[in-house]
Amino acid sequence: MTRYYAAIVLALIVGRDALARSPPVEDLHPPVNLWHRDTLTGDWGGLRTALAEQGITFTASYIGEVFANVQGGMKRGTIYDGLFLPQIDVDLEKLAGWQGATFRVSMLQAHGQSIATRYVGNLIGISTIAVVPPSTRLYNFWLQQNLFHDALSIRAGLITVDQDFFNSTVAAVFMNPGWLGLGLPGGGPAYPLPTPGLRVRVSPPELAGGYVQAAVFSGDPTGKNGSTSPTIGIPSGTVISFSGGAFFIAESGYTLPQDKDDTRLPTAVKVGAWYHTSRHFEDQRFATNGLSLADPASTGSPYEHSGNWALYASVEGSLYRSGGGGELTGFARAGGSPSDRNLIPFYAEGGIAYKGLIPGRNNDSLGVSVDYARISSRARGLDQDTRFFTGNPLFPVRNYEMALELTYQMQVTPWLTVQPDAQYVFNPGGHVLNDNGTVRPNALVFGLRSAINF
Repeated sequence: MTRYYAAIVLALIVGRDALARSPPVEDLHPPVNLWHRDTLTGDWGGLRTALAEQGITFTASYIGEVFANVQGGMKRGTIYDGLFLPQIDVDLEKLAGWQGATFRVSMLQAHGQSIATRYVGNLIGISTIAVVPPSTRLYNFWLQQNLFHDALSIRAGLITVDQDFFNSTVAAVFMNPGWLGLGLPGGGPAYPLPTPGLRVRVSPPELAGGYVQAAVFSGDPTGKNGSTSPTIGIPSGTVISFSGGAFFIAESGYTLPQDKDDTRLPTAVKVGAWYHTSRHFEDQRFATNGLSLADPASTGSPYEHSGNWALYASVEGSLYRSGGGGELTGFARAGGSPSDRNLIPFYAEGGIAYKGLIPGRNNDSLGVSVDYARISSRARGLDQDTRFFTGNPLFPVRNYEMALELTYQMQVTPWLTVQPDAQYVFNPGGHVLNDNGTVRPNALVFGLRSAINF
């Protein structure tokens, strides 16, 4: 956190000098009406514009949401959770003449509870912002250098993989999270846990719309030894970890060309793969002595595999454009990994979103999505072993988890969105028992999110 506050102080000092070199405040752009400006706090009397002209951009957002599990899952209940994310971006070319260089520093403060872990009991999750436990941490702290007219981009520092890999513009409309790192230590170097890393991206000008990128990250963002044991807790503060092996990922993509005046979302196709070097990926069925973990004669400690990997692919783009400016977009992505060391070896999701469905509400989006997670054959085998050793033929055998989401994102003002949401979760946890011994029933969750840009 000391680095973060030091960066703020430095930026304010530079900002003071920027104002001194800028036109008087009264000569800058006149103030814009509260309901029409891009941010809630406006231009700060001209300071924001003056800083931006010198390459310093301040942004801050707050997302708050209420979720209620009204049926099924572990139990009924309501939660509130929120996320505050202040950020400073510095264009070092404007500020100091360092051509092609940019710098970012940000922190996050996540609070409240998770409806998924407290009341629903599902694996995929319900919210893209929920963090357990509540956390305050440094989130971004990186330097990026672009070379050869942006054909080569290099980023290094404290970063997350989901900023550049396995992402989707259309999927960002939905609240249900999607990421292939559920079997990685701490969930992988993705939100909300950054790690030291290096990302290199090549976008050859001869292949307009095409790119290849690769990155390497420290293996365990929790600061532990790379274990995937569910008993390993998630840190609530900043952890700069170089432990737990290394995480490698590579992705190639191509965006289909379109006319320069075409404002539709272009069609983009991506394929990628990752590999993790940790030696502590727990087997989903067998113990260290080769017996089933359900066998009383086993050691009770899962056999640990060395290394883990996954392959994935995604596609998104515009599906339909109406004469009135409405646009239907869609996305689909899927990935697979080894069944012996991953509880979810296959994950797929897809959805469609229509922007501008209601006349006069051109920036609103209505979306429907589905997420599917297949439980591994090893985990199903363990459940069958449990049936045998306990003599209980009714013990549930896990199979899959699936979620349907219906959401409507309303752009109330340029700086405020409000989003009602409904999700129906089939087999929360993959078809498991609740604490009372009954099979966990399908869950129905309603939510309301608001997002403010300051």
